[in-house]
Amino acid sequence: MPDKIIIVTGFGPFVGHEERNASWEAVNLLPDIFHFRKDAYQLQKYQIPVTYEEVDHIVPHIWNQNPDLVVHVGVHGKIRTINLEHCSYTSGYCKPDFAQRCLPCDKITLNGKHASDQECAMLKTNLNIERIAKELNLETKVECCCSTNVGNYLCGYIYLKSLDKNPDRALFIHVPKVNEPYTSEQTMATIYNVIGKCLEQLTAEQKLP
Repeated sequence: MPDKIIIVTGFGPFVGHEERNASWEAVNLLPDIFHFRKDAYQLQKYQIPVTYEEVDHIVPHIWNQNPDLVVHVGVHGKIRTINLEHCSYTSGYCKPDFAQRCLPCDKITLNGKHASDQECAMLKTNLNIERIAKELNLETKVECCCSTNVGNYLCGYIYLKSLDKNPDRALFIHVPKVNEPYTSEQTMATIYNVIGKCLEQLTAEQKLP
């Protein structure tokens, strides 16, 4: 079993996506082993229920495994591209989750690497998503875009939690609904390619063990 780990998450059903969530449909198709150069990575896949409580439970579990890369994937019903999210925000989380529960406060308290900066309004990934999108747009037929609008729901919430753990190794990808315009297989292939690009960057910057 490879000791190198990549973790990819997708979300379960929620309002407007009760029958299937395009994020999990794609993530679930990823292989269990990711080959990069001479290394084989164990690729763990998690389906996350769309609740704040589950995110609070799973994010520490994910990072306690010391993964080499964590990629969260969520569906966005109003896009027709694959969006690589640049950042997540620390406030604005007022919407009840799929269990109809709200957070006690819309301002998130950071307790990871940014715990000392409670005035922080935004956390950013250190991955160069502009380069990733540019390269994939040249190499594939799927359109990738960079975004700064991850939203103030569970997508933004899980991304913020992971960025607070390690902004070098965390990324969020928004995907469109299934077949609008991409099949689950096309979306999966794009996520796979993004993972490869992330590993290239982390290797070049000597951020991998």
